[in-house]
Amino acid sequence: MAKRKGTRGGSTPPRPITGQRLLDGWDGPDGGRIRLARAGEAPAVEQLLDLTGVGLDRIHADSIDTGGLAATLRVGLDGGQKQLTRAAATAAAGHDLVTVIPGLSLVLVAEDQDGEPVGALSAVPPASLLKVGAEQGVQGEQLLFFCLVIAKIGAVAVADSARGRGWGTHLLKRAVQVYQQLQYQLLYGQFDADSEPLPRFYSQRGFTPLSQDEGIDLNVLLGLPLGIQPGPDERLFTRWRR
Repeated sequence: MAKRKGTRGGSTPPRPITGQRLLDGWDGPDGGRIRLARAGEAPAVEQLLDLTGVGLDRIHADSIDTGGLAATLRVGLDGGQKQLTRAAATAAAGHDLVTVIPGLSLVLVAEDQDGEPVGALSAVPPASLLKVGAEQGVQGEQLLFFCLVIAKIGAVAVADSARGRGWGTHLLKRAVQVYQQLQYQLLYGQFDADSEPLPRFYSQRGFTPLSQDEGIDLNVLLGLPLGIQPGPDERLFTRWRR
């Protein structure tokens, strides 16, 4: 059988994600759906993320209700990386970099067939790296660059009643697709060092769990002697752009 032109092994490449597709979502397990969080859902998302001990901060809760959540990411999905950079720079002009964070953040919701939220994922700009960079005198334009090539998976949460059905896998898959299309270079996160299931969970989904106390060297990516270190009793996991 002949292979399709432009594909490997005859497989069809994933269809590009649009900003509207992120809002509308994708099919999930058991007739459910994965999509961007909507206005009015901040309390439900916060309750789900609290299961991981991470929670939902006020700036992201507000952006869900005002429609600002992932607004800059959606521009990039529709127009490409140059449009993403331009939109982020415009949003940052004359403002503190904190104002840019909601538009570059992703909060996905897993809803069951009845439309009830049963899972959530948060992905945000690398706050710890921004702080360290600012302390070392890195200028605002370079700090903004950090937000356009690195994202942190803050939490992946699934309600007890919905576990074992693949919701966590679907949430991670869609988040990875968004950031890969936007040409982000690194996705990372952290989990408790004594966790038994999480290293396997992330490794089976394309991430690399690092050993305890092992950090992420960003000198090659950023051209600066900066890195990301795990917190006490935590391990990092990474996924570099292929």
